[in-house]
Order: sequence, then structure tokens, then C-alpha cells
Amino acid sequence: MKLLFTDLDGTLLKDDKSISPETLSAIRQAAKNGNLTVITTGRSLSSALPYIRQLKEIQDPCYAITYNGGLIYDCTREEILYKRTIPLPYVKYIFQQAEKFGIHCQTYENGIVLAPRDREELREYEEHSRMPVRIDPRLLDHLKEEPVKVLTSCLTDRELHDRYRRSLTQWAKGKVSVFFSNEHYMEHVPEGTSKGAAILWLCDRLSVSVENTVAAGDAENDIAMLCTAHIGVCMANGASEVKNHADYITLSDNNHDGIREIIEKFIENS
Repeated sequence: MKLLFTDLDGTLLKDDKSISPETLSAIRQAAKNGNLTVITTGRSLSSALPYIRQLKEIQDPCYAITYNGGLIYDCTREEILYKRTIPLPYVKYIFQQAEKFGIHCQTYENGIVLAPRDREELREYEEHSRMPVRIDPRLLDHLKEEPVKVLTSCLTDRELHDRYRRSLTQWAKGKVSVFFSNEHYMEHVPEGTSKGAAILWLCDRLSVSVENTVAAGDAENDIAMLCTAHIGVCMANGASEVKNHADYITLSDNNHDGIREIIEKFIENS
């Protein structure tokens, strides 16, 4: 068995947020030959579910890695296999620090996006993720459960977002890992949580050697899995820093079946 770990946005998904029929056909054929494609995304489980269901229909068993490795899901049994959360004091500190910089901050609970106020970034995220949103001005007082991740978003000022990130550097050591998942979104997850760590966990669970793994992505949060898998692939549309960590760069981008190219080259014909 070979495992293909694929990011969603900018990788498996076209820009219109769909999976092409040609790519789905390639995934189906790979599954018939005993291989599995594992969605490996920074998205929440609920946001990834429409795509998880598509893959579940064409391969069995089926697994997904969500929240940048914070939650691993058995799609066939509809069961959470692994979950890591951020302690509430850390969550509150992140929200308070983001507030100092005037940066939007949100977290998640039971498939709902939680934020203290309505902002353009929140509306953009709602449209992008198609997740329900709840605004609570007293969110930090009302949070009861530790979330899997916190996300900050800044649509207009990358330098401000970078300064905010640098302000966390010393505090975050031993507490949380912080990295960009695209130009606007910054992920905050428990220290040591990554797509790469999740690959190792799932390989151990399935008794699959890492030598039989391929990982595909396009953004900073994909670097860990590209470096962990036996073959790390960056999409043609990927960021330059990600390409620097890749063993292979696709000829086709996410809009032209780059994942099918990877399956044909590294899963079916290697």
C-alpha cells in the first residue's frame, strides 16, 4: 500500500474549490490498486467534510488529517482517532496579543467558527470555508473547551501580520507552533503538531512504511509533511519556499490536475 497525503486548497482543489473528475478518477484507480489518498489540510473537520465524503465514496478505508495535524479522522467509521488541543490560557493570550495588533482572531467549537466581533476577515473566511459563524463579544469568558487551533487573518497588511508573529516568538516556545497556511491565514496549533507528525502517526497506525508515502502541498504549513514523506511534492502554483523543500515540482498546477500527475508518476508507476 502507498499513501498519498494531499493538501486541499491550492493542491487537490481547483481555485473554484472543486475536485476535477479527472483527478477523482485517478484517486479511484489508485484505490483499486490498493493505495489510499489522505486529505491533509489546515481546515477544520467540518470544513473538509464535503471533500472527505467525495473520497470516501471511491476508496475504503478512508482517512483524513485536519487542523494541520491536530485531528485525525477515520472517514469510514466516522470516528476521531487522534486529537490535540490548545490550553485555554494559551488561547486567551493569542486573542489578546492579536487584539493589540488589531488583527482578526478566531477559533473553533463543534464545527462552528467563534470570533469576538464581525470583521471583513471573518466574512471572507465564512465564504471560503462555508462554516457557520458565531460572534461573541465575551468569547474569552465563555470558552469552556480547549480548541484544536486558533487562526489569525489579515487581508491587507502582511507586514503587520509578520510583526504580530514575531511578537509571539519567545512566548510560544514549548507552547504553540505558529505558521502561515496561505498569504492571509496564520495557524496556531499545539507545540509539535504538524502535518508531518500526523503522517508518522497514521503510518504507524496503518503499519505502512514511510518509504511508501508521498505528500503534496503548496504552502508553508505543508513543508513539514513534504519533509516527512518519502517523496515531497510541491505544486507548480506553490510558494517558492515550499518548492525549496520539495523533491519534485509538478508540471501541472492545481487547476490542471496536478494531483493526477503525482498519482500517475509516484503512486501507480513507481
